[in-house]
Amino acid sequence: MKNYFDKFPDSYVASSRRMIQTPGAFARSAFFYVQETGYLKLKESHVARRKNLESFLVVLVLSGSGVLMYDEKLYSLRKGSCFFIDCMVPYYHQSSQTDPWELVWVHFNGATSREYYRYFSSISAPAFEPHSFPELRLKLDSLLDANTVSDFQAEITSSRLIVDILSILLQDITESREENHPGRLKMTEIRAYLDEHYTEKFSLEQLSEQFFISKYHLSREFHQYYGITLNQYVIARRLTRAKKLLRFSDFSLEEIARSCGFYDASYLNRQFKNSEGVTASEFRKKWMN
Repeated sequence: MKNYFDKFPDSYVASSRRMIQTPGAFARSAFFYVQETGYLKLKESHVARRKNLESFLVVLVLSGSGVLMYDEKLYSLRKGSCFFIDCMVPYYHQSSQTDPWELVWVHFNGATSREYYRYFSSISAPAFEPHSFPELRLKLDSLLDANTVSDFQAEITSSRLIVDILSILLQDITESREENHPGRLKMTEIRAYLDEHYTEKFSLEQLSEQFFISKYHLSREFHQYYGITLNQYVIARRLTRAKKLLRFSDFSLEEIARSCGFYDASYLNRQFKNSEGVTASEFRKKWMN
């Protein structure tokens, strides 16, 4: 029997599966949710073209080849390729005339989808070849299987699997960027130094001279490599140490501030307020046994 959700003539499609979902109110407000997930193997070339769609799309190319046009840039795709896009941006993807492709995909939305995508797009092009392709395929296949039914359990499972997919994508991109970064060894060395000396007073000029790198390149490369500024990294390390001392010691705020590199209680409280929304004293009271 013909699948009424397919718009292709029978001659175009070797195999297909498509599941469309309408999330419940709770899933729409609290979960990542599936709008559509599917699998498609084509016999002939086909183009899909959309814009202004409130959806995010992850596609894996299982076989064949084609192209993605997104944000006025053209990307070549082949077996092992993946793309992750915001469908509000005009796009089209088209399989090869001579090598039609086989795809598995999910259209999703909800929860913090836009925040995930905003971060992803800040560190990666929309199309790439993930090292974790087999793991991503397993998750997308599981997502397709989970959505053969429409109930709350399927929504829970779908949200978990979408989180898994997004986490795999971000981890893969981050690890790949770090491996291919020309200053990887230098940045690793600098971070190791900061991990050992973060409670001490130092300056960008000092680090620049010590590691034979200009201040400009040090700041830029550290941020590009770790996704956080050098100062933010040091402050986070100091705050983590301060939290441990606030919870598990009887040291005064002044003693904790000096121990962590904040030098006085006022600065410690100011950094706590910026990071946690409460002062160091309030943090200690909230976490006391």
